[in-house]
Amino acid sequence: MRPEKVFKRYDIRGKYPEELDEEFAERLGKALGTFLAAKNQRRVAVCRDNKSSSHKLKEELIKGLKSVGVEVLDVGEGPTDYAAWCGRREGCVSVEVTSSHMPLDFNGFKFMYPEGNGFVNKDLYKVQDIFRNSEFRSGEGSIEERSLLKDYKEELKGFASDLANDFEKKVVVQPMGGTANILPKIMEDLGLEVVNISEEDYPYIDPPNPKTENLADLAEAVDNSGADLGIANDLDADRVTVYYKGRFLTGDEVFCILAQLVSGKVVASIDTSKALESFAEVNYTRVGDPFVMSKALEPGAEFAGEPNGHYSFTEFVAYNSGMLAALILSGLDLDERLEKIPDYFVKRAVVEAENRHDLVDVYASDLDEEKVISDLDGVKFERNGAEVLVRPSGSSQKIRVICESLEESVCEKVVEDVKDELSVLSRKS
Repeated sequence: MRPEKVFKRYDIRGKYPEELDEEFAERLGKALGTFLAAKNQRRVAVCRDNKSSSHKLKEELIKGLKSVGVEVLDVGEGPTDYAAWCGRREGCVSVEVTSSHMPLDFNGFKFMYPEGNGFVNKDLYKVQDIFRNSEFRSGEGSIEERSLLKDYKEELKGFASDLANDFEKKVVVQPMGGTANILPKIMEDLGLEVVNISEEDYPYIDPPNPKTENLADLAEAVDNSGADLGIANDLDADRVTVYYKGRFLTGDEVFCILAQLVSGKVVASIDTSKALESFAEVNYTRVGDPFVMSKALEPGAEFAGEPNGHYSFTEFVAYNSGMLAALILSGLDLDERLEKIPDYFVKRAVVEAENRHDLVDVYASDLDEEKVISDLDGVKFERNGAEVLVRPSGSSQKIRVICESLEESVCEKVVEDVKDELSVLSRKS
């Protein structure tokens, strides 16, 4: 086994069973339990998604945890925010067996702290080192099987009802056969008329990723049924996508809609539209869930997210909940909220680059310092009245370019200019 292949920037994932199998899961349980024992933490809540390979992986993970003295709380099956919610309620680390929006031949694991937020890189690396070196402690653990799903659903409904009250609507949902398959019943309990177009009670759309190009069936169902809106979630329901009045809302639009519901600070990744600043004091972080949610735990932060469909109301749990976001969005007057969002044009582009980190560093060093807005993640700068973010991808050999301006033509030109400049630098390197 090669842990460096599957220990990623924010979680653990790989092809099943080629890169990650039951033996891997047992060893991972031992490594995690050993890591936690050094911190005097001996209890872990474990959950899984509803993919077939997740059943055995979860069993072996628990076996590994028990073998090093961990008291395991098996909370069953559910979304990742359910696992995080259980961990916070029980005051312990939680684990979700899932590959989230990845292709169906993948699987993986997400670790969350007792506060609910995902493990940061330094702790994942420590678990990886223990895994690689087989430096496992020994002990005799235990297991308790106890579902908290009923309480989780009730808290979801109560939280959503506190923020939204227009549930006399017809909503089309597409859970993609994933863990959001519990969402339709919760929606109906709130008074919504629900059309569930998911064909199965297990993952069947590959990949189970609610990108707009995968949701033609959702758009068609909304348009043909006269529904008010459509909602889609990924496999572990930590992302949400919304179809409304003939188009898919952007992640920035959804972020702005939800931000209008809070009075405290909002935490956002640096690639988020500045339109968000119209509704809250925004604290920016690097792109990536662990960075966003770690910042969101600071005093005064009520809401956090990224424009990729991740949103968290921290009072519910400091983890992205596509479930809660879906319920709230279904109960809002979306027209009223959308009208308040400033009209910014956003243009995104990708430049292939094997030496992406070095290239971005060189590019940033050539910029006029007075034009630089942020160096949190890559470099964000002003050009011709537009704001431009140039950052290395965290998962692939690419540089991501995002430009935002009040004028579409300015965005188009600036992005092309930046792409050309990066290409020139790449040829020189």
